[in-house]
Amino acid sequence: MGAAGDLSFRIALLAGGCAGTTVDVALFPVDTIKTRCQTTEGFFAAGGFRGIYRGLTAAAVGSAPGAALFFSTYETVKPRIKSQMGDRPVAVQACAASAGEIMSSLVSVPTEVVKQRMQAGHFGSLREAAHSIMTKEGPKGFYTGYRTMLLREIPFALIQFPLWEGMKQEVGDWQGQPASPWQGAVCGSLAGSLSAAVTNPLDMVKTRQMLGQSSGGFTTTMSQVCGEEGAPALFRGVGPRTFWMGLGGFVYLGAYEQFSSLYALL
Repeated sequence: MGAAGDLSFRIALLAGGCAGTTVDVALFPVDTIKTRCQTTEGFFAAGGFRGIYRGLTAAAVGSAPGAALFFSTYETVKPRIKSQMGDRPVAVQACAASAGEIMSSLVSVPTEVVKQRMQAGHFGSLREAAHSIMTKEGPKGFYTGYRTMLLREIPFALIQFPLWEGMKQEVGDWQGQPASPWQGAVCGSLAGSLSAAVTNPLDMVKTRQMLGQSSGGFTTTMSQVCGEEGAPALFRGVGPRTFWMGLGGFVYLGAYEQFSSLYALL
């Protein structure tokens, strides 16, 4: 397969959608565990291991369009940024990934709000969750924590994608040919694990806001968590999140590489 930047908009759209659905459905239980670890009431009070697939429908509905928006934006913007910045791969990939996250969040934030409230046991069905949020909070309720989501996603992408692309390039240079899909998946796993661990405090704040367990914005929520529970509380759920993003990076970016190769043959 060629470099990621050579992919067409259509291929990136289809491959991204398939990859996003694959990882969100396959690893959903780990995501639920992470969310319940980050609630104010704690893991077991939030449901423990019961109803581990609660919220799966919300994740399934939003995963394909969110991932498709990310990768189609990423692959479309990257060559344009490169034409302006020149041969500076890390900066180009970081900017393209940030643009992808901004577009993806338009879909992923409402999905995340509904999904996490179902995971925490606030609602029993997708219909109940959507109706309750719309009735009590209006359309803006679906975008609770939007800014914090971006504050999490952009730094995550700034770390993950340059690392992923860089490691694939190193592997390709070492073996004298482009990295295979499975090698790209391993690189994705390593990049995802590191990015997840570093950005966990941002994810913790985002979860509290989306669950309605915060009385303010990003700074207020972070101060509230540190003041009431101590700074280490910002790393609640770091184990499941790192495992999820590591394995997810393998599946997500590996599936993206594989689907890209298949669609390129059509």
